[in-house]
Amino acid sequence: MMQARTKQILALITAVVVVSAAGLAGVVAYLVGNAEERLPTITAFAKQETATVEPGFCDQMLRCAGLEVIELPVPEGYPLQLSLPEEIANSDWRLSVQIGIPETREVFEGYQDYKPGEAYAVTIPGAEGEQLIGAIIQLPAQGGLAPVWAIQTVPLPGGGVVVPAS
Repeated sequence: MMQARTKQILALITAVVVVSAAGLAGVVAYLVGNAEERLPTITAFAKQETATVEPGFCDQMLRCAGLEVIELPVPEGYPLQLSLPEEIANSDWRLSVQIGIPETREVFEGYQDYKPGEAYAVTIPGAEGEQLIGAIIQLPAQGGLAPVWAIQTVPLPGGGVVVPAS
């Protein structure tokens, strides 16, 4: 039989282990619950080059926070391919593009809205005499800010980017 003192020591050790485990579980739950939700990245492909596009947030006036416009050269007439993760593809999302006609210096903008599950990859086709200037993927706004992924495909004269970044 165990002595009373041994039983007390075992009970104390057991209590310390239980309290420590509960404390650790509480800390982990707190950290997981307060972890910043991270938006996924988009992969862009053009003429044997690949770029990872990180998201930022923009309001309706295109005032952006944390948006880094990725530069991926797409020569005149070449396509741009975008691969979307499930988190984006299974949402409502919009693809906006800017296409220029180098000969006339005209710029055209267009967009296409996608429904959840409609596309996990898109190709923005190239055509002779047309230059893709930029592409933007946007999810619906929440709280006035929309998640945005931006790709610039041609250097602008004098530098700069198509979408303002702050």
